[in-house]
Amino acid sequence: SVFVHVFNLRWVILFSERQAVFDWAGYTYSLVVLGAVCCCDVARIFKQEGLDGFEGFSLGNYVCTAYWESKFKTHKVRSADTGKDYGIFQINSFKWCEDGTPGGKNLCKMPCSDLLQDDLKASVKCAKLIVKTEGLKSWDTWDSYCKGRKMSRWVKGCEERY
Repeated sequence: SVFVHVFNLRWVILFSERQAVFDWAGYTYSLVVLGAVCCCDVARIFKQEGLDGFEGFSLGNYVCTAYWESKFKTHKVRSADTGKDYGIFQINSFKWCEDGTPGGKNLCKMPCSDLLQDDLKASVKCAKLIVKTEGLKSWDTWDSYCKGRKMSRWVKGCEERY
């Protein structure tokens, strides 16, 4: 699948699989995209998976949180105080998923590796449980960078891609 995304009307990026080609200032650049998706793709998937309005939070809140947690890197794994954080939402293994962390609760009832999939289904499913039980305040990044701010900017221009 191939798609074009425009950034600030100066960069046009053509994505195909995990390859990105973009033109800027008259030069063409190519880069490999590893485990990352763009903002509108995230918004589209989140909307399809029912996050728009989930528990009273706009779609932009979820896109903003995912950006600040992982910069949309779906395969990101980070060590945490207890366990590890996985995927686009950086969901912790001690409480939410199973990776062998001693004393882990696995409340989302899934292996943490499921949270690293590009289709984001497992990540959204687990995030919904987290939001339902703890709210978006469970993510420090939402509280610091998203809460009380204009969230429409996170989905602006994406509407035609839903």
